[in-house]
Amino acid sequence: MSVPLILRRQILRAFSPLPRKLPTFYKPRSVHSMPVISLNEDVPGLFSKQAFKTAWTDYQNHLVNGLNHFTAGTEFDGMDAMDIAVSTARQPDQASIFNYASQAYNNHFFFQGLCKGPEKMTDQFKAYVNSTFVDVAALKAELFATANAMFGNGYVWLVLDQAGNLRILCTYNAGTPYGASHRRQDIDMNTGLRLGSELSPYTSAIRHATKGKTGGWVFPVLNVNVWEHAWLEDFGILGKKDYLMAWWEHIDWLVVQNRFPNKGAARMPMDS
Repeated sequence: MSVPLILRRQILRAFSPLPRKLPTFYKPRSVHSMPVISLNEDVPGLFSKQAFKTAWTDYQNHLVNGLNHFTAGTEFDGMDAMDIAVSTARQPDQASIFNYASQAYNNHFFFQGLCKGPEKMTDQFKAYVNSTFVDVAALKAELFATANAMFGNGYVWLVLDQAGNLRILCTYNAGTPYGASHRRQDIDMNTGLRLGSELSPYTSAIRHATKGKTGGWVFPVLNVNVWEHAWLEDFGILGKKDYLMAWWEHIDWLVVQNRFPNKGAARMPMDS
């Protein structure tokens, strides 16, 4: 499956190609390496040095190594992580490649959106939030409620749909937010709920109002990692709520704003 051109341009801005200069421990054919992010070795108040090493350095290295291993000599050798995830999502025999590619993208997207300390939300983004969720406090409350309700590993995303509305969705395990790929994995298998809509009156209303009017593509602008290894080390077994509070104070809102397409592009129909 090819990625719609408009979506592709926006994703390239948010998720730049992985560096081609490879660490010495990689085999010569390796084309994926650790992405460069603005953070160094910790995020004070959110990730200690050891937790940062676990959730970013060690885990992302594991994902990159696995992606290189499983794509060696295949048609996916040389493609970037997002393209691989979308291309393999409908191929059950490529589940391993999909899992490594999608998770590498999701984890990078999360860490790319963090900063060392509190940053002011841009006025433009705040206006967009207010048009969908009433106010920022409502958005925050719904993101937290959705993340806390997830019983398992995954990500909670804030996305812009093709109608230009912000909404919340969940992906479990290595699921991708790009719905047209058919591997969103947004259903809690324990409850049968699609948490991003079941818990959110605003998101649920948007889904109902636009049902049948938009395709599966969305523009992710923000996500939070709720895999247990992201918060257990610093916050403990009962610390998920505290972790989410800390995450909110370390969101790089300029990065979030820069992930937005312009309104015209967001409202244009896309291929699915």
